[in-house]
Amino acid sequence: MNTRKITPAIYVTITLLFVSACRMLTLIPGDRPTPTPVIMSDCFISFKVAAWEDLNGDGAWDVSEQPLAGVEFHLKGIFAQKWGPDPDPSKGDGWFSILIWSPGNCIEQEYTISAVPPESYEPTTPTVFTFSDSIPLEAQFGFQAVSK
Repeated sequence: MNTRKITPAIYVTITLLFVSACRMLTLIPGDRPTPTPVIMSDCFISFKVAAWEDLNGDGAWDVSEQPLAGVEFHLKGIFAQKWGPDPDPSKGDGWFSILIWSPGNCIEQEYTISAVPPESYEPTTPTVFTFSDSIPLEAQFGFQAVSK
């Protein structure tokens, strides 16, 4: 039987060729630039709007004054949506949520919220708020019953 022996020089050569081939198949840190991951996101901003019955007509919501249901809110602005069981009048608790959604990054823009009181009520606060989406907002509208 004829056996051949691998000499140390041949063994080192085969080992170096094998390591070199493996290095070509393996990504070694620093060989190639790592791409920065792109994070896809949308912009969501929410605001609270409230209406209450201003019993003393002072324009400030006192602890004893109850929320006022039935106020219609109108919202103007790009990407603005009103959310709730009924998108126009305030809920029975007098609070209403507004969600502003825009694709991608938040866009600086102006929004206007206006309130229309139920029949036989008049405003005791401004009925229009204009604001920017970079400022958190909780708009409050006061209304007083009209005496007849």
